Amino acid sequence: MRDRIPIGIITFTIVLVLSVSPLIMPKAFRLGLLPDKGNSFGCATCHTNPAGGGARNSFGADYERVAIPAGDKYTDALAKLDSDGDGFSNEEEFAAKPVTNPGDPKSKPSAKPQSVDPKAKKHSPWGRMKVQ
Repeated sequence: MRDRIPIGIITFTIVLVLSVSPLIMPKAFRLGLLPDKGNSFGCATCHTNPAGGGARNSFGADYERVAIPAGDKYTDALAKLDSDGDGFSNEEEFAAKPVTNPGDPKSKPSAKPQSVDPKAKKHSPWGRMKVQ
């Protein structure tokens, strides 16, 4: 007769792995939700450790407080905050050239970046000409 593992042990192991893995697996998908897609600072956008995990910087704390309850997405409310207290909103930091880290007060734009409104109409001198 074969030795068989009781189904209860298998079920318990699966449930345990599935319930603990979100706590230990990185949330790399969140990088894709940021305006720069996480390309500028990676995990250091939200964490004090550049490898991710552990303590969050001020932007990461604001993300947890504002974005996660809003469905785990980057929101206008989060964009308008100045998470690191450097005088620039998170939106301004992500719009800066080069991008600056919204969770690091030493990383800030050299000047206020111009806000880009995607809904703004683009004007062209050719748009008002009429053919006669």
